[in-house]
Amino acid sequence: MPVSTRSSMRHATARLALTVSVTLLLLAALITQIASAESLPPRPGDRALGSGEAPITMVEYYSLDCPHCANFHRDVFPKLKAQFIETGKVRYVFRDYPLSYAAVQAAILTHCAPPERFFAVIDALLKDVGAWSRAQSTVHAIAGVGAGVGVSAAQYQACLDGRVWERQVFESQKYARDVLGVKATPTFFINDQRLEGNLPFEALARGLNNMLEEIKRGDGNMTHTDQNSLVFGLALRRRARASASLATSY
Repeated sequence: MPVSTRSSMRHATARLALTVSVTLLLLAALITQIASAESLPPRPGDRALGSGEAPITMVEYYSLDCPHCANFHRDVFPKLKAQFIETGKVRYVFRDYPLSYAAVQAAILTHCAPPERFFAVIDALLKDVGAWSRAQSTVHAIAGVGAGVGVSAAQYQACLDGRVWERQVFESQKYARDVLGVKATPTFFINDQRLEGNLPFEALARGLNNMLEEIKRGDGNMTHTDQNSLVFGLALRRRARASASLATSY
């Protein structure tokens, strides 16, 4: 078959796959439940940024060895913090959902740190995730990260030995899995609506602004259109990339 013919077939297949993806997403939108403005109740071990009076609460279940979580906190979270958290629009809550025992050990370090250092420890662990998560001794490597942000090796070892935070981290994971149905990281609950994956900031900001407009109008609900702008804006991009990749592999 000539190269030009194969290329044309690939492009046609990609267009067809994208059309099917869009159609499926639009059908899914028709049956999606409207999300209320209620947020998840507080849990032991919660750490939060932002005003307690914020109209939107965004809960993230994360694993400190998750590359998607690291990418979200590198690329998206600084913009989210500046435009929504620090302006009083969003209260952001961090919750543990470790995917490995190394991630449990890292989570223990975050809680072992003084409360005012919690977010600095998270940042340090996520920025250096490739090093400590693959180290021969993850405890030693994590202790090194902690020493750089004000948690001594002795303090960290005491937290490991006490096992209080270990139990807390596992309880957070168990609640998320058994009660909320969390299966992957990062998973977000925006008020009571669940989203999965590394959300691009543009889609996230659009959805949050639409939610804020709905709340401002007084009914506290998120319409189908508003919900889809948040949920399906990301899904369209992912499906389009996946479909194009699948088509070019034929």
